[in-house]
Amino acid sequence: MAGLVAGVVVLAMMALAADGPGVRMGATTMPGVARGAAAAIVDFQGEIDEYSLTRFEQRMEEAKAAGAKVVIVNIDSPGGLVTASLEISRYIRRQDGLHTIAYIQDKAYSGAAMVAMACDEIVMSDSAALGDCAPIIFSPDMTALQALPPAERAKQEGPIRKDFDDSATRNHHDPLLAAAMVSVQVEVHWLQSPDGSEKRFVDKDDAAHLRALGWTTVAGAKEPIDSDTTLLTVDSEEAIRYGLATGPVASAEALANDRGYKIVDNLRETAGDELVEVLASPATRGLILLIFLTCGYVVLHAPGHGVPEVLGVIALGLMLGVPMLTGYGQWWEILLVFVGLALVGLEILVPGHFVPGIVGGILTLSGLVLTFVPREPTGMPGFLPSLGQTWTALEHGLLAVSGAFAASLLLMVWLNRFLPSLPYLRRLVLTETSGGHVDGAADVSATMGPPPTWPMVGSVGRAASELKPGGSAVFFDPAVSSERQVAVISDAGFVPPGTSVVVREVAGNRVIIHPC
Repeated sequence: MAGLVAGVVVLAMMALAADGPGVRMGATTMPGVARGAAAAIVDFQGEIDEYSLTRFEQRMEEAKAAGAKVVIVNIDSPGGLVTASLEISRYIRRQDGLHTIAYIQDKAYSGAAMVAMACDEIVMSDSAALGDCAPIIFSPDMTALQALPPAERAKQEGPIRKDFDDSATRNHHDPLLAAAMVSVQVEVHWLQSPDGSEKRFVDKDDAAHLRALGWTTVAGAKEPIDSDTTLLTVDSEEAIRYGLATGPVASAEALANDRGYKIVDNLRETAGDELVEVLASPATRGLILLIFLTCGYVVLHAPGHGVPEVLGVIALGLMLGVPMLTGYGQWWEILLVFVGLALVGLEILVPGHFVPGIVGGILTLSGLVLTFVPREPTGMPGFLPSLGQTWTALEHGLLAVSGAFAASLLLMVWLNRFLPSLPYLRRLVLTETSGGHVDGAADVSATMGPPPTWPMVGSVGRAASELKPGGSAVFFDPAVSSERQVAVISDAGFVPPGTSVVVREVAGNRVIIHPC
């Protein structure tokens, strides 16, 4: 009797296997939700970071609050931060009572593949791609991939491989296919039994054993499906054939209509989300750094106008705030930048020491570059990062920061040389003086009208405060027969209080002095 039961079980399993992976029962192929169910579409676009993690969870909660029993996650993403991708994947698997469908609109690579695999089922458009999620490391010259030592690879692959395996087990995907998306060394073959009644995904060793028993490659399948030198990446046709997905479907809305779902909410990306994505790009952050450096130059040479100061503060806020928002900036990296800026400021206010300026510059540059580098899943990167995306981010950070500094130097030269000739902008930068003559002074007089009666060019007074280079000085005013204080700007940089000064130029409300 027991043998008969066992035989029935074996026959049932063979019948299911004979259908092939594309028609296996489970979350991959069965909607599991009645027609007419309330559904919401949640966008999952662009690079994955801490901000997109927060926004995705907010949209999911909004969808549930709207009464959705089905959430279609509309994916088009190249991936991003491993830590954020892991958090999103785990969040999706915790959604008991909610049916999640990953609709891959165009691509789901790297961390986005992890998110797609976590959903109850995957549906793809006819031009979509899925896969390629592995920790890699580049050679020192950044030109080629470099093999990770077994222990280091196991350490880096561990969290990612386990997440894929958990999702595959939960959602009835073949675990070997999931592993091949993460581990380069996994080789996958698709074989069928001699009579064609059973099909299996097997690794290299099992393939050799089964071939000796007469098993052959499934008709029309690649051989192998994935080699031990590549990562598994499948298009929609392959994913559907291997049982990873269903489709093709033209859009998320078409998927809901085909299944008779009632769309109760369509949670798309907002203009604010798109703005954060733009501000987080290395090119934009490099431009923001350029604005900050230029504003700092203008403030040092012509303080008190207000506009450069305001723009500089906004640029600094964006430069450090956006990485904190997206998860690239850590608190200690921001601290490095502020300590560095403080030391540079100390050198400017009390020049001649050099050490604070040099140390401050190194700290500031290091902190800025590190705000481009993500935190790795095993913790803060060590002396050398171990993930390929960390190396890439480091390269982007170096290019953006060094490019911004180089461009700012060129812009400062241009400002110093050409800006004084422009009627309005000339007032933002001091002109050079030599031997008591101020270049462009005649032009200023012509455009600004006659100078004020006090203080006159040539008047001698003393610095009432530190000039950094802006500050206050006092001069004798014959009109009141006493000394009066006036805001001045030193054309020689820092001037200590009490120093005798002489007026070199008066233009509007700008009084430019030189220490005697």
